[in-house]
Amino acid sequence: MKILLIHSDGVEVIKQKPATSKPQKFPGKKIKMDGLVLVAYVSVEDQDTYDTDIIAKQGADVIEEAILLITGFPEKIREKNEEIRKHNKKIESGEIKGKPRNLVELIKERDMYRVDKVLVYPWAHLSKFLSNDNNAMEVCPKIAKLLEEKGIEASFSPFGWYKSFKINCIGHEVAEMYRDIKLAIKPEEEVKNSVFKVITPQGKELNIELDEEKEILPLEDIKEEDFYLFLKSELGARRVDKDIEPAHLKVLREFELLDWKENTEKSFPTWYTKGVIMKNLIKNFIEDRLIDYGAILIDTPVMYTVKNKKLTAQTARFPARSYWVESGKDRFLLRYASDFLLFDLFSQMNLKPQYFPLRAYEYEQYAFRREQEGELSGLRRLRAFIMPDMHTMCKDLESSIDEFKKQYELIKNLEMDLGIKTYVTFRVTKEFYAENKDWIINLIKSEKHPALLELWEDRYYYYILKFERNVLSAHGKSATLATNQIDVESSLEYMKDTDGVERQKYNISFTDTDGQIKHPIILHNSPTGAIERVLWGLIESAIRNKDKLVPGFRAWLSPIQVRIITVSDDQNEYAEKVLDIINGEEFRADFDDREETVGKKIRQSEIDWIPYTIIIGKKEQQNQTISIRKRLIGEPFGPKKQTSNQINDVKLDKLLEMLEDDTRNFPKYKLPKPFRKFSTKVYFRK
Repeated sequence: MKILLIHSDGVEVIKQKPATSKPQKFPGKKIKMDGLVLVAYVSVEDQDTYDTDIIAKQGADVIEEAILLITGFPEKIREKNEEIRKHNKKIESGEIKGKPRNLVELIKERDMYRVDKVLVYPWAHLSKFLSNDNNAMEVCPKIAKLLEEKGIEASFSPFGWYKSFKINCIGHEVAEMYRDIKLAIKPEEEVKNSVFKVITPQGKELNIELDEEKEILPLEDIKEEDFYLFLKSELGARRVDKDIEPAHLKVLREFELLDWKENTEKSFPTWYTKGVIMKNLIKNFIEDRLIDYGAILIDTPVMYTVKNKKLTAQTARFPARSYWVESGKDRFLLRYASDFLLFDLFSQMNLKPQYFPLRAYEYEQYAFRREQEGELSGLRRLRAFIMPDMHTMCKDLESSIDEFKKQYELIKNLEMDLGIKTYVTFRVTKEFYAENKDWIINLIKSEKHPALLELWEDRYYYYILKFERNVLSAHGKSATLATNQIDVESSLEYMKDTDGVERQKYNISFTDTDGQIKHPIILHNSPTGAIERVLWGLIESAIRNKDKLVPGFRAWLSPIQVRIITVSDDQNEYAEKVLDIINGEEFRADFDDREETVGKKIRQSEIDWIPYTIIIGKKEQQNQTISIRKRLIGEPFGPKKQTSNQINDVKLDKLLEMLEDDTRNFPKYKLPKPFRKFSTKVYFRK
């Protein structure tokens, strides 16, 4: 909905002739309103008529806010002038330096900043995406009625007529306003009565208690300092301090993985070669595992219409976070999540009982969300991100619980193979927890680490249980990676909101073996979280533990797996032969052929977190062998802060065996040729 607001000294609307075959009733020849009138010109758009009650309420609220802005404007000016007087007195007394400020004067007399009446006027010219639904004409009368109920004298101009009108815009500071209102379905989504507990590795429930400074008091048998920081982040403010640069940004730039450019939208990064390698490795890793797990592959479009009622019911829940795209006379939304088009596809399928559990995996490139400026934080939170997403349809709640347990293990193994330490959270309704406590506790006990439990009085949105794996940043802020939810709502034909209004859902159904039409339970599983956040978690965790554990990426994921160093140029020919063999086996090796000392080259390899560094000297050349420094990635430092184990004078086959062991069951990816030697390597940053 678009609204143009004009504050007018009186208004007159004169009826001409019908503009549609069924215009609204227009008694008399004209509408004449004296006094100070706020005229609200309204364009009702395609998505708005999904629910005219909701959009009318939003419109009435916006008009009321405009009235308050107009009537409160003189007082705001008075308050501003009072501040100016205080400022000027400080200058006069010599307390501060500077020039006195001029007082602000109202354009009009004070009594002109009032609204006696409102006229709601349907006006198509504010938008080219107008609703064609018959119920569009209901919106203006409903807005006027809602304003009347608020104690505001209001009328509406009937829809479907050619009319002439006279207005006299008063011309003060807030006499003209424009508002763009997106349909927003807002069920009671805030959980007001959450109870938080900690589950110990032994399965014991502990209440969380705070001291007078709101700090978490020590919990029985839980000593891990980072877990308390995780609790503090989850139970307090999770927003990142904008004044502190995220630790991972320095690594991203120095390693030339990715960066942000000034000519693009602020949160859309440019991926460099090594970053693309890591991104694609993670993609292939997840996809291979999910295919082995039994998932089918789906790829839905990145844009979708707002005219489909099923999609509107979903997108209207997130209006402020949606990206709109115009194309000729149509407009579309950029994909918020894969659910919308995927569930629409499910609703059109001839589902059969033998399909279940039906696991559909989609590698969303991209999902778009208009996050607030203060929420953007490097790779932690973006407005466009790549989301691996699996949705599983199960026959009933019992089978969905069995599937959830299996997917819990799937997620745990994926995070372990990525090399990220995570903290477990379960968010669940009290009723579901009471009935399913035993298996939830058993899953937590299998972690051998404590977990956070949030209990809700009532169901939150569409799911009865949500499981998360969270990671801590270098500065102690948590963020969610993997998640899984048990959705009991989306597959239904309709759901009743808290106000009793039926809301259309996707109507995903199947005929069971007993002949009954049923609606499946759906699991929403992001098995690793967004690709960008995985990379964020890997780097932030490495930096967080850099004084305790050797930082680095696991060998299968590292963009450069092997660095070759020669003692002198005499060994370069042999080094290039070794380089070709390693890359020929589809491992990623480069050769530091700079004219630098061995010490400096080894130091650079340390800085670059290279898993395997090969040193070739005169002895190795003569013996056709290599010496290996294997980095202790993710392990405690050795004696004297040692980061590597040394293996001297071994055949190249030994290295290939070690690489094969480290990368078995993980995807391989070739290193582009220019990056195989320092002398030919391409640099993206000056």
